[in-house]
Amino acid sequence: MFACGGGGSSDGSCPNDLPDQSECEGDVTNYQDDAAAIIDARCVACHGPGGPEASRDLSTYAGVHGQADAVLRQIYSCRMPPSGVDPLDPEERATLLLWLVCGAKEN
Repeated sequence: MFACGGGGSSDGSCPNDLPDQSECEGDVTNYQDDAAAIIDARCVACHGPGGPEASRDLSTYAGVHGQADAVLRQIYSCRMPPSGVDPLDPEERATLLLWLVCGAKEN
């Protein structure tokens, strides 16, 4: 089992890869098709019912959307997933960052 919380990239390897708003033109990422599976697999163990960070519940679209700015900051700064847990792979990271920057659409 891993610890929830903490995190951050201790080796300075966090990429500077925040999508630009111009990348949102024609963007088709959405919660159901793109973000939900990543969030369920990588976030909900801690940020879901019964998890140690359940007060920051990300198990539903409403929960994620209501905290979208904080989720964006945590992912972009490589604070989440926390250290000791496999980081998001580049495709997961790019998908979530684009989805969040472009308005965190439900569908």
